[in-house]
Amino acid sequence: MDDLRQLVRDCGVDLCGFVDLKSLRGMPTGIPAAGMGFLEDYQWAIVMGAQLGKLGSRASGSDMSLYLEKAALEVMGLLEQRGRRALIVHTDDEFNPTQRVGLLSLKVLAKGAGLGWQGRSLLIVSPEYGPIHRLIAVLTNLPLEPDRPIANQCGDCALCVTECPAGALTLRHFEDHPESREDVLDIGLCKGDHGCKVCLVVCPWTRG
Repeated sequence: MDDLRQLVRDCGVDLCGFVDLKSLRGMPTGIPAAGMGFLEDYQWAIVMGAQLGKLGSRASGSDMSLYLEKAALEVMGLLEQRGRRALIVHTDDEFNPTQRVGLLSLKVLAKGAGLGWQGRSLLIVSPEYGPIHRLIAVLTNLPLEPDRPIANQCGDCALCVTECPAGALTLRHFEDHPESREDVLDIGLCKGDHGCKVCLVVCPWTRG
């Protein structure tokens, strides 16, 4: 869907990919399995990401989320014009606030859509821009051509783990993803929601 990708580019979004949700069966969700029937109505996801510093060094995570939401609304409008369903999955949608789990894992969607691989910090690392600062997705029933996932390229690097000021990360070697988030990240210690960006800044893949 070249026109859909062009719309995303026209919105100023650098990272965009498509993923078939059937290929991600068993992905982490913030709702009980009994509530997953909506996936029968939304078989595809359009995933968008914003790089660190996209809006300037003073932009907050909320600024980045709002920026992506505007693009997602444009995509939703195009899909609805074509008589297709559209549902936005936001970064800040938390169906389990204690564990900070959303409707669907945006990281799983982004990895499946080829935006990058899951790094040692569990952030999605783009080969073009490094760790992605914010993600958003639009679920739809419009058939799309899926993008290919990217193999992990962290190698032996563990800077995000060793430089974390809160000690929230534990080094685990994995190629695709860890067995569980808790093996790598102590969500109670992570200060990412309070403005900490150390794991993004120290990554060798970070642009600039």
